[in-house]
Amino acid sequence: MVDSHPDEDAPDRKSAVFLLSSERSGSNLVRSILGTHTELSAPHPLETAYPWGKVTPPKDLPKRRVRNLVRDVLVNKHHSFHPLETAVDIDRVVDRFYYGQQSHSLFDIQSALYGEYAAQEGTDGWVSKYPALWDCLKEAFEYYDDLKIIYNVRDARDVALSFKRSNVWRYHPFYSATRWQQEQRRGMELLENHPDSVHQLRYKDLLQDPESVVRGMCEFLEIPFQEEMLYYYETDEAQAAAESAEVFENLTSPIMSDNYDKFHQQLPDDEICLVEKIAADQLEYFDYELAYSEAERERFEFDLDRYESEDKTLTRKAALRDWYQNPRERVKRQLTKSFAGYLIFRYGVIEKLLPV
Repeated sequence: MVDSHPDEDAPDRKSAVFLLSSERSGSNLVRSILGTHTELSAPHPLETAYPWGKVTPPKDLPKRRVRNLVRDVLVNKHHSFHPLETAVDIDRVVDRFYYGQQSHSLFDIQSALYGEYAAQEGTDGWVSKYPALWDCLKEAFEYYDDLKIIYNVRDARDVALSFKRSNVWRYHPFYSATRWQQEQRRGMELLENHPDSVHQLRYKDLLQDPESVVRGMCEFLEIPFQEEMLYYYETDEAQAAAESAEVFENLTSPIMSDNYDKFHQQLPDDEICLVEKIAADQLEYFDYELAYSEAERERFEFDLDRYESEDKTLTRKAALRDWYQNPRERVKRQLTKSFAGYLIFRYGVIEKLLPV
């Protein structure tokens, strides 16, 4: 363990910026734009495979095993499909975990990881695009003193179309629409309960008027607008991301101003109606025009058995295609998933059996 303390001018460990978004909603584009700002670090999530709530709380671990836990998280990240561009020192992260902390909670690991990464990059703040933030919003607000959230929303029908083409999660629109609807319900509650802490934007608006939307984010974060943010695709990080995984390939191109409302031409009519039947209230809340009337949506009947069967078929075919076309990415994704299981076993099950 090194004796040095984190730099006094390092990013505040008790403040954070989170990017909240449903998957397949353009969140990596927003992350790349924010990460281009000279005052922010916005790496691909450092804690993606960290099994919050399923391992022994770090505050209950001896220092040596806290260090081992941090080491394993960083090893996993290093071998993931999108490794870090900037090296992070294990002992420096552990120092941040202990220095000035009170709760030693799971969020302490997160803030220590991002705080050290930002310090290494010489920035004043950091952004996390933690995918599971939806499940711990209450805890995040309790932990961070000055939490700011950029809440990005994309049309559920375009999200459903994107999932059908992706190599992640489930493929039938019934499941992606249900997930989108549940997450936006939480987002609506967030806007009502924490209006000063949340800045909401629509992916469609970002594509149509990027400068105005980016300026709005900067104003909310109280940082100056920098024109370079609109040229995120020229950065080394964007190039590395595009090379690491198929889902990031668009990050090396300028914003595609027409990349919305594709569902009109490319999603079958029955699936558009299905999505609207599930998520009509949320779509209207975020000012998306519905294609079907209330009466048409009420007449539409779900066929859950068929959806389950079709989803299994689509998932199997997509997995086989991805193993054939992107074997390197698939192997790394599988390793990341398996490593999360190892962390649960090592720091959850085994930890309870080890002497202090």
